[in-house]
Amino acid sequence: MNSTKSTQPSVNAEQQAAVVLKQPQTSKIQPPEKKPLTFGQKVADKMATKVGSWAFLIGQSTILTGWVGLNLMPGVPHWDQSPFILLNLVFSFASAYTAPVVLMSQNRQSEEDRESANHNYQVTLQAAQNLELLHEKLDAQYAKKLDELTVLIKQQQQATSEVKVVFVPPQNLKEFDHHSHKIATMSVLNTHSKKQAS
Repeated sequence: MNSTKSTQPSVNAEQQAAVVLKQPQTSKIQPPEKKPLTFGQKVADKMATKVGSWAFLIGQSTILTGWVGLNLMPGVPHWDQSPFILLNLVFSFASAYTAPVVLMSQNRQSEEDRESANHNYQVTLQAAQNLELLHEKLDAQYAKKLDELTVLIKQQQQATSEVKVVFVPPQNLKEFDHHSHKIATMSVLNTHSKKQAS
């Protein structure tokens, strides 16, 4: 029961793909438009680039180490003693603002990737349709040539069947030569007698 349900969607998908391939696309596929970035998108991209880099990670680690070291060092005024509540507050604020900005940049990038993937799909679909049309034309040409060849073969067979070969046995051939020799000698004698009479 489950196997029949699983095979039905695949069959429907194949039928839909075949229907889509048979629908020609005459219009030229336009590449996705590059929209100008707003100020917020530029800031989000730059911030995401900075946050996702080794420089940011090393700088953040340096600040964290200095903050903790200075607050644990004796003889130095401590502005954030252990358990470093102020440090936790700073990191909470930084994470609260960094995460949405990075997500905005990722959403914009994913939207561009989706449009690019859709454009690539349309290009691939048009190429598949062109190949399908080319195959149909080649099949039509092949069928036409095949029909012409069959007609030529039938004509040759009819021509060979109409040709009649007459076989003359050797005895009849000798008699035919003897009769022709007699006719030739008789014609020579007739011409000779005509010359004497004249």
